[in-house]
Amino acid sequence: PRGTAKLRVADFTRATEAFSKPVDLAVVAQLEANKAVMRAAFLDGGQRLGVLQGRLLSIPGSVDDPWLDRLMNAPISGQLRWRGPAEMLWPLTGVGALSVRGNIAVALEITGELGDPALTGIVRSRTSRIESAITGTVVDNIRLDGRFTGSRLELTEFSGTAGSGNISGSGGIDLSFARGFPIEIAMVLKSALILNRDDLRATASGPLRIRNGPDGAVISGDVNIDRARFNIGQTAQTEVPVLRVRERNAELLRAEPVVAEGAAEPTVWQFDVKARGNNEIMVRGMGLDSEWSADLDIKGSATAPRIGGVAELVRGDYEFAGKTFRLTRGELRFTGTYPPDPVVDIAAEARVEGLTATITIRGTGQRPEIAFSSVPALPQDEVLSRVLFGTSIANLSAPEALQLAGAVASLQGGNGGINPINAVRRAVGLDRLRIMEANQATGQKTAVAAGEYLTDRVYVEVATDAQGYTATQLEIELTRALSILSSVATLGGTSVNLRWSKDY
Repeated sequence: PRGTAKLRVADFTRATEAFSKPVDLAVVAQLEANKAVMRAAFLDGGQRLGVLQGRLLSIPGSVDDPWLDRLMNAPISGQLRWRGPAEMLWPLTGVGALSVRGNIAVALEITGELGDPALTGIVRSRTSRIESAITGTVVDNIRLDGRFTGSRLELTEFSGTAGSGNISGSGGIDLSFARGFPIEIAMVLKSALILNRDDLRATASGPLRIRNGPDGAVISGDVNIDRARFNIGQTAQTEVPVLRVRERNAELLRAEPVVAEGAAEPTVWQFDVKARGNNEIMVRGMGLDSEWSADLDIKGSATAPRIGGVAELVRGDYEFAGKTFRLTRGELRFTGTYPPDPVVDIAAEARVEGLTATITIRGTGQRPEIAFSSVPALPQDEVLSRVLFGTSIANLSAPEALQLAGAVASLQGGNGGINPINAVRRAVGLDRLRIMEANQATGQKTAVAAGEYLTDRVYVEVATDAQGYTATQLEIELTRALSILSSVATLGGTSVNLRWSKDY
C-alpha cells in the first residue's frame, strides 16, 4: 500500500481517571511500498512545544504476510523533543491515578523495531508537582533527572517536598505499551505528608516502595508515623438529606456499557504498609480529643483503605454535656473495615457535684455505647442528672426531667426522641442550658438558664424569664470537697454560700 496524509487535531486529549490538558496536533505522513515517514508537531495556542518524527527504514516480509506484523517488525529511527507542560504528556502513559504538573524537557532518540523500540536520551524537570486526589498526597518542588535505556526510563534523581517534609527516591518506569507501563520506584520519606484526607492525615518517615506490574499496583513499606490525625464519627447518615429522584429512560442507564476490545481499565492502587507511632497520633471526634500510640497495618485500595491493628491511649480528654472528663483508659482496635470504624474501649472520669463520675465508652467509632458509674455508687440516671444539670434528680424541674429521660433512653440504645434544648445548647456553644420552673415565692416566671465553664473550677450561669427577672450565679470549686456559690438576682437579692461535701 501507498499513501500520504495530513492531519490536524485540535484539543487532543486522553481520558483516564482524569483528562490530560488539551494540545493541538499536526501530523504529516507518507507511506510507500517498503518504508514510511511521519512528523508530528505539538502546539499550544500556536506555540510549538515538541516534535515527534520517525522513519521506518524498511518494511520486511512479503505482500502475503499480515500487514500489521510487517509494520511492527519494521526497523525505526526517530526523535522526540519536548519542552513544555508535563500535564500534556503524563495522561498519555495511562497512569491516571496521579496527576503531574510543571514544565519538563525531553530529548529522546528512538531505534530498534516499531513493536519493541529502544530508547536513548534524557528527561529533566524542576519545580514540578505530583498530586493524588484520592489520597490527598501532594509532592511539590520536584527535581527529576532521568535517562532512557531500552524501553525504560531510569530515574537517577527524584526529590520533592511533601508538607513540611521531603521525599527522595530512584527507580524506573517501563514505557512499553505491551507490558502496561510497569513501575518500580524505591523512596525514602522524611517527615513527609503522605495522606491528607478529611478522615485521615498522616506524616511519616521510612522506606516506601511503589510497584505497578502484571500482578497489580501496590504501595508497600514499613514506616514510622511522626504525626497523624484521625477523625471518627463523621456526619451521621440521618443528617444527610435524602433526595427524591425520578429516572427518565432508566432502561438505557441499566443497559450494559459497550467496552472497546483491549481497552485498558483504570489502575487501582493497593496498600501494603506497616505503620508504627509512639505518640502524636491524634484521634478526635464525638467529644474525644486525645493522643495515642499505634501499631497498624494499612491494606485495601487507595479508594477504600482498610486499617488493622491497635492504638493505645497516651493522654486525652472526653467532653460530655459541657464537662471535661480525663481519659484513664483507652484502646482503639481497627478491624480492617471501610470506612475505618474502630472498636472502642475508653474510660474517663471527672469530679461532678460531690462525686467522681466515670464514663465508659464501648462499641464502635460510628456507634458508641456510653455508660455512667460513680464513686460513691449511684444509679446511672442519678449520675447523669448531676452531669447534665449539676444537681440531684430529686431537684429537677419537669422540663429537665424530660430531658433526662431522653438522655437515659439514648444511652439504652434508643434515639432519645427530640431534644431541642440540647440541640440549641450545642448550636450556640454553651456548656449548660436548662429551663427553670416558675417560683411563686420570688415572683420568678418560667426562665431559661445558660451556663459556661470559664475554667475547670469556675462556672458562671445567667438566668432570665424575659419579664423582669434576671440572676447571675458564680460557682468556684476551691477543693474537691469545698466550693463557694455566689448569686445576684433582681428578685431575691444577693447571697453567698459555702458548700462542703465528702464521699463515703
